[in-house]
Amino acid sequence: MTDGVVITVSPRVLREVRSAEDEADERKRARDRCPAANTGAETDMPMVRRMRIFAIDPTARSDRGGVVTVSEPYEPLEFSGDGKTLRGRRFAVTLPVWSEDKPQWRSVRTIIDAMKPNSIVTIADAGYPPSLSDPRFIAQMVYATASQLYGTFRKALGREIVLGLMHDPATGEWSRADRFHLAPWEVEEAQAWFDPARACVVFGYYKARSDTVGYPPGSRVFTALSHDVIVHEMTHALLDAVKPEFMTATHRDVLAFHEAFADLVAIFQRYSYGELVAAQITEARGDIERLGVLGSLARTFSETAGGGATLRPLIGDLLYDSPEIGDEPHQLGNVLVQAVYRAFQKVAGARIEGLIAIATNGSGILPRGALSPALAQEIAARLGKTAQMFQSMLIRALDYAPPFGITFFTFLRAVISADMRLVPVDDENIRVAWMEAFRHHRIFPSDGLHYAEEQLAWPLPEDVAAFDLAMLSFAQTAFQGNPGDLLSLDIAAIQAARVAAHMNGEEAAAWQALLGLEGAGSETTADIVGLRSFARPGPGGMTEFGTMLEVVCRSFTDRDASGFMGATGASLVYDSAGRLMSCAIEPQQAGAVTGGGGRREDIEGYAVSKEGARSWLLKQGRWQLRPDVARGLCMR
Repeated sequence: MTDGVVITVSPRVLREVRSAEDEADERKRARDRCPAANTGAETDMPMVRRMRIFAIDPTARSDRGGVVTVSEPYEPLEFSGDGKTLRGRRFAVTLPVWSEDKPQWRSVRTIIDAMKPNSIVTIADAGYPPSLSDPRFIAQMVYATASQLYGTFRKALGREIVLGLMHDPATGEWSRADRFHLAPWEVEEAQAWFDPARACVVFGYYKARSDTVGYPPGSRVFTALSHDVIVHEMTHALLDAVKPEFMTATHRDVLAFHEAFADLVAIFQRYSYGELVAAQITEARGDIERLGVLGSLARTFSETAGGGATLRPLIGDLLYDSPEIGDEPHQLGNVLVQAVYRAFQKVAGARIEGLIAIATNGSGILPRGALSPALAQEIAARLGKTAQMFQSMLIRALDYAPPFGITFFTFLRAVISADMRLVPVDDENIRVAWMEAFRHHRIFPSDGLHYAEEQLAWPLPEDVAAFDLAMLSFAQTAFQGNPGDLLSLDIAAIQAARVAAHMNGEEAAAWQALLGLEGAGSETTADIVGLRSFARPGPGGMTEFGTMLEVVCRSFTDRDASGFMGATGASLVYDSAGRLMSCAIEPQQAGAVTGGGGRREDIEGYAVSKEGARSWLLKQGRWQLRPDVARGLCMR
């Protein structure tokens, strides 16, 4: 072992493991797959729970796709002992509690007390019917939508995601909530946000404006009935679970990326509802630039709270370097939203164009009158597959992005790197569409790179074999079931310890150089903060197996109590044989902990700006991170 910073295992890694409930759930799923082995009442339980939700504007008619039915693997939903929550395995819905100072909840509580989510009638009826006020449906709406989104992330990343990890900055301790909470009745405010300190998404309720179509004047509007609001805020929670340091704003792009990513996931999630997409395609007569509610964001929330037809425009020509944009995360993030949506429209338009050419004998001109139902269904199917592909590209790229300090252009590099790994030949010019869209919105590199795949994909170290990790080979790893499932605590501890020992062993000098730790002082720490195996399906039908490893190095000084102003880090992707396949580490980050003053000065300059001051606090001459940054990542 060479002298230098010792790489250790963060306690966080040992919290991302299987719990006792995970073990019990796996046993139950195994029994459910073999009905003959079942005994007792469990044989009477269905395999799935079907539930109705609002897919878009709650006031839209169901025959326009506004109400859809989704399915989740069946699990019993039980009331907590005190009756304050309705709990599944991952999610708990916080219910309203009547009290003397909240008399309005008396009738609501009466309805909830009579709620029977596991009754045969409720299950057979696909849950409770859609309603703008029924508390049973509100609970169903948030539970079903959050569960669907979790499944989307689970599939794209190819692994389970631990929701509810909480960190106490004062003690450095990590803890894990038994369930992630959804609180639809928490505040009387036209707002919603993710609260990481409580492992909870808070939803507000408010009175609708008198001029809102579909709502009586003064009626109560629940943000928990907006599909886009639920998905947006749950995406913040899932992004925080996958990339916790994306809350550390070392640049104007960081929190703006959080907002843009949440918007984009919400936008593409709606395209998974085939009947909604078909209805919108029929109304627009195949024109994807006239998709009405699919071309807007959180329409009901925006209209009832005093906004327009969309919270933020999906289509436009916002430029990243325009002085009118500023640093406000929602506004700056909208540049990224428009860039990605432009690429989506380009690819989707090309796919639909060929279909319309066939339907019109090559003329491309549709006849007058209603669009053929068969043609509308086929266009909707292609549009839905394209949206699913873009959404998967967004989520999958998280594993190929550096662990902190994300920028818009860095994320493009992660998207390109991840996609080239799964799809070496870009026959449809999908990656080209991404690059052209980013160029159009003037999202440029700062280090002289050109818009070419071979330059944007992360380069591997010259002596790449020195960074292979044999202990991450699936031949040596003990899995309990699917490699995408969480590891048990004992296996995770052994695996992480072996990785750390290797990094500190004979190859320590190479690892120190890769992470920019050469010459670092005693105030520098280096931690393995993520070690997660995956099994994710590729577009060609093959499953990719591997392991994702994240290392973060922080340098603490008399000027910086956070350690992030001179930090560096890497996200490494290994295949099933333990060979390094991708290494995401920003060139300008390398060597930052050994005195890269320029980067530190840039972060301090951002910290004193209007937006930066929401994340940073200068206390007794030392920069600290504010603990309430997530509260600002609200809907608007």
